[in-house]
Amino acid sequence: MPVLFITIFAAVIPSSIILPMLPFIGQKYGASSFEISLLFTLMPALIIVFAPMWGRLSDKFGRKPVFMLSLAASSITFIIFGLVDSLESMFVVRAMQGVTGGNVSIAFAMVADSTNHENRSKSLGYATGATAMAFSIGPVLGGLLMGKDLASFTHATPSFLAAGLAAIATLIGVMFLKETRVGSNRKATPAPSDATLETIGEGGTVPPRVLIGRVGMAMIIGQFLIAGYVSGSDQFAFAFWAQGLHNWGPDDVSFGMAAMGLGYMVATLGLVGPLTKRLGDVGSYLVGGTLDVIGLSIMLLGTNVWISAAGLWIAIVGVGIWSTVLSSVLTKVSPEDKVGYMLGISNGFSMVGRVCGPLIAGSFFLDINLNLPFAISLLLVLVVVANATRLLIIQRRVSAP
Repeated sequence: MPVLFITIFAAVIPSSIILPMLPFIGQKYGASSFEISLLFTLMPALIIVFAPMWGRLSDKFGRKPVFMLSLAASSITFIIFGLVDSLESMFVVRAMQGVTGGNVSIAFAMVADSTNHENRSKSLGYATGATAMAFSIGPVLGGLLMGKDLASFTHATPSFLAAGLAAIATLIGVMFLKETRVGSNRKATPAPSDATLETIGEGGTVPPRVLIGRVGMAMIIGQFLIAGYVSGSDQFAFAFWAQGLHNWGPDDVSFGMAAMGLGYMVATLGLVGPLTKRLGDVGSYLVGGTLDVIGLSIMLLGTNVWISAAGLWIAIVGVGIWSTVLSSVLTKVSPEDKVGYMLGISNGFSMVGRVCGPLIAGSFFLDINLNLPFAISLLLVLVVVANATRLLIIQRRVSAP
């Protein structure tokens, strides 16, 4: 399992190196805020389409070979990205990165394959923490290598570093990663007639009378859409918020993004495991959503940049908790022979959110007010809190003697 977490980290950090460069790439080549948002979202837009395909292939042919193929292809696309020197070419390469970028859902399926229901939230928290660590370190590396202003800006050096790290991830996987599906003793089980909440309550169980059903499954997937939207919108709008309201430069924005990644890492590595052990998945889901609401409220009401930044950091911790718990829930209620496919779908819906968040923020909200994207995020997270409260009430009613 440690090798898998290391591979996840090495697989995610290349993309995190590229992210803080995208707004400044657009500015260097004279792109509008809408075009910058398209450049930002093109990769996740295509992951929406191709992540389920990678997941289905891993269900059929095994996790490891499909994972390694995707990683190797990603390394090649980062090399090409560093070589191109026009906005049009960068759009093409970002599309290529989207086609090859569905490997995270495969990695999470490997974690689910390797853990039982009781420890799955904790293990998925570690996996998500590995991605958060990558998104904490990656922007710093990108910021140090891309220059302090537009005059000295370069995208080539960070892109080649990203390619090298993706290649290292591939080598680690080929040499040390074990297959978790094909050749194992686990046998696929037929899909249940109706999924239940029996594995996600306090202490890991709820009486099986609490049905999730198709509507419940749709609501779970919908929460991935919200998680993606909130994360994508906040991450994209942060650079414009920091520049427009507080005069931050490219290096300051990169360090700010790194701090956001650190908050996510604290949530997934340090908080998800203890919270789910004490409160169960539903209780942890509610706690995470509540922290998200509190943090965004502090950010919007803050009287200076540091109070607002602290609020955003708290919000990142909150979304890290509740989005990780949702991944655990999904793996528990999905048929065993379709875990990779369902995680691919959930990743796709998350990417829908990541596409819509920056696209809508760049097209409309940022032109109206730099705080507006975060206000919209707050409203959406209130929906998460309402759904978590509903599930907790149902759980307590059924559990009552």
